[in-house]
Amino acid sequence: MTQPLGNENAFLGALVGMAIGDALGLPVLGKSAGEIGDLQTYLELPEVGEGEPVKGVISDRTEFALCLVESLTTNGGNIDAENINARLNYLAESGSRRWMSEAVIAGIEAGYDHDGFAPPDAETVVESSVAARGVIIGLLHSVRQPNLADMYADAGLVARLTHTDTESVDAIAAVAALTDQAARYVDRDPDWTLPSNGSESEVSVRIAEIGQIVRKAETYEDAVLTAVRHGGDTASYGAIAGGVAGARFGAAGLPQHLIDDLDARIYLSMAAPWFYRTAMQRAGFAIDLRLIENEFPEI
Repeated sequence: MTQPLGNENAFLGALVGMAIGDALGLPVLGKSAGEIGDLQTYLELPEVGEGEPVKGVISDRTEFALCLVESLTTNGGNIDAENINARLNYLAESGSRRWMSEAVIAGIEAGYDHDGFAPPDAETVVESSVAARGVIIGLLHSVRQPNLADMYADAGLVARLTHTDTESVDAIAAVAALTDQAARYVDRDPDWTLPSNGSESEVSVRIAEIGQIVRKAETYEDAVLTAVRHGGDTASYGAIAGGVAGARFGAAGLPQHLIDDLDARIYLSMAAPWFYRTAMQRAGFAIDLRLIENEFPEI
């Protein structure tokens, strides 16, 4: 049976939704559910910027994902580790470094001398921030017929940008599978489940819980706020829930007040259609007219 395919509405919803979830979770990062309470909107983040507190700020979770999107768009949907690493090194030298884990920073810096990948002898453990990269891989695969082996291979490549452990690959692949299915059923009743990878890590358990939250939610807000209020690494889990829920409910399902106060909204709105076009190209559904012009300049 032919599966439905993701569309531009799902791509825009997922990218902006991911950023919203990240920005909702960042000010309460590391807090417990009791400390967070009944969170409803962005809180101010006093330690960012100069002068007045700011809100709606994204962390390295979303910015790392955008580095992937930028590189994929530049390289026809192909994962070019060296190209991505150059972008990540620039990111690691910016203010976003404050949000990065030591393992992520070490992986980025070591990748400069290892073709863009963390060295094979690096000892890493799965991190929730790494799992958020799966939103991008899921979108990339949502415009073609499902192929879990190919998706897992791509998850392995983006994991190895900083992490070498198998559980990191499993976590990225799990988020990718969720995003892929949600994007295929955007604007439809959800008819998808999270394939089990057998991992019992805390990150994998939380991803499975987020899958159920998004699947049962009636609105984007229900999904992402429930995930953030759970506590812990709220920026990462907010980004994951926001990306998957954004793919499910589409751009039209995102609350306007959260879009208006999101710091990166303009860039995200421009990046999404280009990323969708790139995914379609890679899947063989779109033709790049610039290539035709170069081949046949008389046209």
